[in-house]
Amino acid sequence: MNFERLRGMRCGSCSYEWKTNDEWLDLFNQGEETCPSCGTDCQVEERPNFWAPQDDPSYDDTNVLATYWYHTSTHSNWPDPSFDHIARLSDQTKQRYQRISTDGRALERWAQRQTSKALHLGTYESAIENMLRRMKDQDNSEDQFYLYRVQLCPVAAIEPGVHNEPTNWVGDVQLAEICSPGIDVFRYVNTHEDPSSISIAVNIQAIHAVQRIPIPLTTQVADPWVHTAAARLLEAAQLPTPQPESAIERLSRNRPSALSEEARQLKTEIANTIPVGLRRRLHAHFDEATLTSNPRAYPAKLKDLAHLIRNPTDALQLLNSEAWRTL
Repeated sequence: MNFERLRGMRCGSCSYEWKTNDEWLDLFNQGEETCPSCGTDCQVEERPNFWAPQDDPSYDDTNVLATYWYHTSTHSNWPDPSFDHIARLSDQTKQRYQRISTDGRALERWAQRQTSKALHLGTYESAIENMLRRMKDQDNSEDQFYLYRVQLCPVAAIEPGVHNEPTNWVGDVQLAEICSPGIDVFRYVNTHEDPSSISIAVNIQAIHAVQRIPIPLTTQVADPWVHTAAARLLEAAQLPTPQPESAIERLSRNRPSALSEEARQLKTEIANTIPVGLRRRLHAHFDEATLTSNPRAYPAKLKDLAHLIRNPTDALQLLNSEAWRTL
C-alpha cells in the first residue's frame, strides 16, 4: 500500500507514457508543465491523462481473479442482492415516476437498472480516497463508513484489455452496454481515486465473498495530539471573534470565530502529515454544539482518517481477523 507512489501518465496527443509525482501534477494542472515528449499542456482535449503503467499486475487476467479488491460504503451489508431500491424513495418521487410513465412501468424499469448496474472495486488506496471524496463533497462526513475486502469468483469472465473509465455523469456503469455478452469484470484506469491504478466494474455475481470493518479505526484515548487539540478548541471557544486586519476583512459580514479558525488550523496540521494529493480531501464534520460534551470528537476523527493513509497495515490486519461472508 503506497499513497505516494508515482502516477502513470499517457499523452493524448503523442501517446508517450511516463511516471510522475504529485508535485509535477500540481504544476501541470497550473499550466507550468507539459508532456515531456511533445509539449501538450492541460488546456486541450488531447491533454496527458492518467494511465495504468504496463507493470501493473492487474493487466494479467490471472492476477485479477486472485487479487483482493476493496470498496468503501455506508451500507453495513454491502453488497446486498435483495436490496430494495424503490423502498428508499419518497412517495413524492414514486408519484413523479408514475406521472412520466406511459405504460406504468417507469419505476420498475428504474429499479431494474439500479439493480443491474456494476459495482466498483479498486485498490485499498482508491477505496479510502473514495470515502474521503464522499465525506467532503457529498455531505457524508457524519456517516459510518465500512471498508470491504472482496474476493472474486474464480470463474468470473473478464473483458480483455484495460480501458478508459466508462462511467456516465452520475458514475453508473451497465456492463451489458460496454462489454461482450457474459462478461462479469471490466478493467479500467481510475482517474479520480488512486489515479492511474486499475479498478474494476463487476456484476454482483462476480463477487464470491467479502470481509468488512467499520472505519476509521478508533484513536487511543491517551493520544497526546488529540488531548492537546481538544484543549485548544475549548480555549478558542472562550475567545472573541478576531478583529479584521485588512479592508477586505472589514467588508466581510460573517467573520470566522476563533473556534472555527482553530478547527481549521487543526485540520491543516493533520493534512500536512498525509500526501499532497490527498490534503484537499481531508474533511471531518465539526459540531460546535457538542464541543463541551465531547471536545475530542473532531481532532480524533481527523487523526483517525489520516491513520488509514499513514498506517494501512492496521486496517488490513483487522480485516484479517474478520470472517468472510459468502454471497
